[in-house]
Amino acid sequence: MLDKDSLFAGVYVVGPLAVLSGLVLSGVSLGTWPWNVRETACAWRIDYSPAPRAFRIWTLIYAGTVAVVVAQVTNQVVVFDWWVNFLWALAWMFCALWVPFFDAQHIGALRAAMVQILAAAASATAATGLSRMWLVGEGAPPERRVEQVALGWPLSIFAGWLVAASAINVGIVAKASDPTLKPTCVRGAPRGYAQTYADMPVRVSIVPVLLACGVGGVTVWIRDPLYAVPLMWAIVNLPAFPCWEYVMALLLCAGGSAGAVVRVIYV
Repeated sequence: MLDKDSLFAGVYVVGPLAVLSGLVLSGVSLGTWPWNVRETACAWRIDYSPAPRAFRIWTLIYAGTVAVVVAQVTNQVVVFDWWVNFLWALAWMFCALWVPFFDAQHIGALRAAMVQILAAAASATAATGLSRMWLVGEGAPPERRVEQVALGWPLSIFAGWLVAASAINVGIVAKASDPTLKPTCVRGAPRGYAQTYADMPVRVSIVPVLLACGVGGVTVWIRDPLYAVPLMWAIVNLPAFPCWEYVMALLLCAGGSAGAVVRVIYV
């Protein structure tokens, strides 16, 4: 955590305000190109695309981020170190750049969007690991951990969801790159993502299982039990859930969270 007492008065707000700036830019980007996300997800729906309700997690992420930024700026809680807030803000900047590139009409733009979302996931994951929000120094009061987790949970959820979103983006690019496949809906069509999603056949994919293995391992490594939660949310919103493959993926994520708790307490 940042030592605010060693800085000039007010300088500590730079990091949180950078995060807020990235978030606002992401919101502006989404408002400027509102149809890109919906049309592309509709045009190239993949077998492990979650139900539309899964994406409501963004409301939680946006609201939670604003709340903890305000808490930091108003000096109500501890403040994350410079690198944590820098990487958090950078992840939001990549999200802002991702929206205009996520265009179903241009495969080159889709590939650029994939790079942006992967970079966002990497930045947010690095910020989560560097934050060490679940760890406290020897002799620190027990409430310090509660304060740190209350400050950092939006970052954990943000990072975990970006990993899930990156996997979806990679699948979309792979499908859009296949010249033998046609988009499931086109620009200007009255049917949206929700209707197209409901009409698509239900298939099971191995991707969520493989992704759960990786996410579970990273969750243990960075000692953040919340990191795997967004992927668990995505899994339970897959159309084929609760098939045994997806239940296994869910258990792998849960195991990662449990392993992170063990490391927090005993290691």
